[in-house]
Amino acid sequence: MKKILAVVGLMVGLYILSGCGLSDDTVARVGKETITVDDYKFVLQRRFPGKAIAKIDSAQRWSILNYMIEKYLQANAAKDLGLDTTRLYLSELANFQARLIGNKYFEKVIVDVLVPEDEIREAFEKQRDEVKARHILIQYKGARNSKAKRSKEEALKLAEKVAREAKSGKTSFNYLAEKYSDDPSAKGNKGDLGYFTWGQMVDEFQKAAFSMKPGEISDPVETPYGYHIIKVEDRRKNPFFDENNYQWQKKDIKRNRYFAHQDTALKMWDAHKKALKEKYHAELVKANIDSVARLAKKKQQNGYYKPKNYSKAEKQIVLASWNNGELLLDDLFLMYEGKRFAALQRRLTNPQKLEQTVDQIMLARLIENEARKMGLFEDFEVKTNLKDYKVQKLSALAYSKEVKQKVEPTEEEIKAYYEKHADEFVKPAEIEIWEISLKDKKKAEKVLRLAKQGYNFEKLAEKYTEDKYYKKKKGYLGFKTKNRRGAVSQEAFKLGENKIGGPVRYRNMYVVFKTGKLHPETIRSYEEAYPQIKVRVRNKKLKERREQWLAELKDRYTVKINKKVVDNLQ
Repeated sequence: MKKILAVVGLMVGLYILSGCGLSDDTVARVGKETITVDDYKFVLQRRFPGKAIAKIDSAQRWSILNYMIEKYLQANAAKDLGLDTTRLYLSELANFQARLIGNKYFEKVIVDVLVPEDEIREAFEKQRDEVKARHILIQYKGARNSKAKRSKEEALKLAEKVAREAKSGKTSFNYLAEKYSDDPSAKGNKGDLGYFTWGQMVDEFQKAAFSMKPGEISDPVETPYGYHIIKVEDRRKNPFFDENNYQWQKKDIKRNRYFAHQDTALKMWDAHKKALKEKYHAELVKANIDSVARLAKKKQQNGYYKPKNYSKAEKQIVLASWNNGELLLDDLFLMYEGKRFAALQRRLTNPQKLEQTVDQIMLARLIENEARKMGLFEDFEVKTNLKDYKVQKLSALAYSKEVKQKVEPTEEEIKAYYEKHADEFVKPAEIEIWEISLKDKKKAEKVLRLAKQGYNFEKLAEKYTEDKYYKKKKGYLGFKTKNRRGAVSQEAFKLGENKIGGPVRYRNMYVVFKTGKLHPETIRSYEEAYPQIKVRVRNKKLKERREQWLAELKDRYTVKINKKVVDNLQ
């Protein structure tokens, strides 16, 4: 029986073996799997984004490593069970890899061209300062996220008028923001954006804001969202700027800079895809795509729609081809294995949608070919992401097979749990409520007086409530628990049965309410609580089985840790 050597102390549950002959680029050896320094750094940076590794304390480092070891133990078990060779695993791995490589390829051929290193560095340096500003947004029909109906010309005219009024000093900027701004938050914050650094706002906005002095008010500045009138209130050194953070922030800066060039990027990408298809002489076999759509429709009409209902010859139908490559119907079945098949099933019978799907997969294959030539499969980010995905997916598959599938509560266990823990299944007290919701407080007070004078509450609700949904129900909410309807139900419980109360503030409305019967707190019957009981028993058994399984894995696989590397990681 193999043992895991551990240092007993504060690091409970950790498997620590120092001086075990592991290389300096190895953090741990778990069974047949190796956790490299790069693997460890990758997970640490994902868990603590933007934080230098040297600043991650010892307890946090060991906690993350403990988590990784458990996942690697489970991945070992998955491989021993042969779960890494199943069609489901291979399908999900292929899909993830295609997305990963596709994103990295797009970054290299498009994003890096549009956002070179010197531009990223310049954007980082600009983060040394931060600006505090307010703005007034005047939108027009067609602007991003706009609900305005005015034309662009009308918006500019209004923005110029508001800017002149703001600059005159006769009216406060706060008041103008509250009155005119189309920014939904302006009613509450009066256009206040707080402090922000370079890169947090769209290009046109930040260029204007960072070129202004405190106290200055801009002319209308156009962005994709409309026209902005900006008032800079303060400028100061960014207290969070750290020169050592460049490598951690580089990716986020690149992403933000890309969005500034997004329209250009999409045009470049369309041209690049076309050139790529020409280079590989890639083409869709449209006659076969139409044939497969007819075949799939016929099979589905007869109730035979799953991949197993297709013959070997049918699965070999060629849907697309390119230099030294082709895409078969069976390749689609593999890409959409398991639960994802439902999505493919809807496309199979539609020639246009099937053609789009085939075209996307064909393009992904061409990109993979180019990515291999460029060495992108050896890229640090790609390799570590892919390895982490494999470990996570395999550990999940092993957990499902060895824990989830082996735990199912019996009726006797469910019944016994209820008898012992019946007080856990409480049905809270409920009170019957009718309500009338109004925006105007004085009107709500008037309705309250009418209700207390004995007017029929349901008729009052029909006439006065501004909640369209409950208007149809004559204000009837039904039975509500104490906190189910916020201040309304809380006040209803204070008053008790058959009372009239309000107005109380709820969801920007003033609510007058009437109470009816009160159902006191009770213990749910076994039949009522059955689904809830079953979940609790199953969760308890899952926890017990998981702990038992992990103990088995720790006993089965040797774990060696390079404590020196963990403690000194930079």
